Order: sequence, then structure tokens, then C-alpha cells
Amino acid sequence: MTDPINPYAPPQSNILPAGNPDEIQQLASPWRRLGASILDSLIMILIVMPIMYFSGYFTRIMEQAGKASSWNMEQLLWAAMGFGIMLAINWNHLGRGQTIGKGIMELRIVRKNGTPAERSHIILKRILPLQIIAQVPILGGLFAVVDALLIFRSRHNTIHDDIADTKVIDLRQLPVV
Repeated sequence: MTDPINPYAPPQSNILPAGNPDEIQQLASPWRRLGASILDSLIMILIVMPIMYFSGYFTRIMEQAGKASSWNMEQLLWAAMGFGIMLAINWNHLGRGQTIGKGIMELRIVRKNGTPAERSHIILKRILPLQIIAQVPILGGLFAVVDALLIFRSRHNTIHDDIADTKVIDLRQLPVV
């Protein structure tokens, strides 16, 4: 005989537990992340340094250093211009959760739950806070170095990953669907 159906019993479905997103999306190795960061930095240097040179910025900075002055408003303007240039050259890539360097290294920024990271989220919560903190004399540079070195933690995440609730995955490791 079959058991009578109890309308008050909980459902008896075979529900599979949600898998760990890291099992599907392999985290990027720290060395691949470092390589992508170096590529992005080299691209920025090749674009921004000639502009700074031909505008006379280096001459003005050397004159300022001779006067024992360490900071001025022009540095803040160059930081904003560098941020704008970085966004301009990476705009299309950011829509895919990448920068040019991450694209070359086949990496992608995603949310920690595995969903795609939107361009606005990457810019406002991942890039902008780091850029603002980096403008603080001495401490900003120290923070940037510590943040970069944190990719060697077990989860390969940085402070800006923690702030933005993101992670970087290796696209070469994704299963073919």
C-alpha cells in the first residue's frame, strides 16, 4: 500500500545544494594577476609619460622639489587625468569585467558570488577607492603596495577585491558548456 499524502508535510523534492562558485570559476593565480597589472601599468606609462613630458610637468616637479615642496594641486589634476585616460582606454574591456591586461592574460573580474561585475561596480567600488587612497602622500603609496601584495593570500584577493566584493577568475579554466 502507498502512504497517504500529508498536505502539511514539507516538500520531498530532490534539491541539489548550490555548488561553490570557485569550483566552477577557477580563481586567477597571483602570478597571472600580477602579469595583468604590469601590462596595464606599462600601457598607462606609454600613454601618460609622453604627455607629462611634453607638457613640462617633470620640469615643474623638479623645480618644486628644489623648493622643498612635496605636493601641489597639479599632482591631483594629473591623477584625475590618468584615471580618465585609464577609463577611456579600458572602457570596452570594463564592460566585460576586464582591463586590457586582464584580457591579454585571459582573466575576468566577477562578483564573489560568481555573477558578472558591472562596469559601474568595477569603476566605483574597485578602482576609484584605490585611486583616491593612493593620492594620500606617503601612506597612499604604501597602501597600494600592500594592496598589490595581498594577491598572495590563500584566496588571492586584494583589499580592493574585498571593498568591491569581487574576485578575479581565470577564463582558461572555465568548463565548456
